[in-house]
Amino acid sequence: MAHRSVLGSFPQVDHHQAKGQLAEVYDDIHNTMRVPWVAFGIRVMSQFPHFIPDAWAALKPNIETRYAEDGADLIRLNSIVPGPVMPNPTPKLLRLGWTESKIEELKTALDLLNYGNPKYLILITAFNEAWHERDTGGRAPQKLRGRDAERIPYGLPNSVEKFNLLDIEKASDRTQTVLRDIRDAFLHHGPASDYRVLGVWPDYLEIALRDSLAPVALSAEYDETARRIRKIAREHVKGFDKPAGVAWRDMTEKLSAEQIAGLTGLLFMYNRFIADITIAIIRLKQAFSGPEDATANKYTN
Repeated sequence: MAHRSVLGSFPQVDHHQAKGQLAEVYDDIHNTMRVPWVAFGIRVMSQFPHFIPDAWAALKPNIETRYAEDGADLIRLNSIVPGPVMPNPTPKLLRLGWTESKIEELKTALDLLNYGNPKYLILITAFNEAWHERDTGGRAPQKLRGRDAERIPYGLPNSVEKFNLLDIEKASDRTQTVLRDIRDAFLHHGPASDYRVLGVWPDYLEIALRDSLAPVALSAEYDETARRIRKIAREHVKGFDKPAGVAWRDMTEKLSAEQIAGLTGLLFMYNRFIADITIAIIRLKQAFSGPEDATANKYTN
């Protein structure tokens, strides 16, 4: 019998697998949103022809505004789960032989993830709401003006390079086990991109799961925080100048009935999944340096 790995890779079009128009869309997402990875949900939904290119074309002129950036900032500020102060993982990492520079590399990765996750919550909310023809922009009496209407810079922030996501099926059993345990703690379907970034440090993830994530996973406080930031995202996308996605009724000539049903489920799921991940990764940085630093926008001011 063939060896069965601890964890499998959930079906998706990963970065290196994207070709042609989809590869161009992936690059445009990187540069427009100024984030070093393309979200798990985008990669999964890219298996459905036409949806991501069409939805992204509708969203792009909205998500590149200062208004959208401010919405992500508001989500970030509201992503703190109330409760006791978490232990700082630094002393434990030093005892494991980590250097200060390695800890700083980890903190920078957390900062970048915390910059991007709230923006992806805006994106998935717009996609999900537009799919059902709910308000994602264009219905307000006035267009965005002044600073709100300005475009943020195009391209990754200075000195930031695209993440190399861990190949789950080539990872060690130890790494796969901690990724599985984090997945299961939140009843998710697979490891988020964030954990494929952090998976190069399984010793850290074991500490993070035990000290920061497991104590609050599936708690009422966590769920209420997720509900709050999803509501912020829903309200914010209503202020866009144009509808920020595509409706399923407009995709019936491009997608089969089964594909439309599948995308409906994925959009609903990722709207919740990305909120969960946003909170979790902010919590990991909060353990190092407190809530103010963990919720700061360090890349687009």
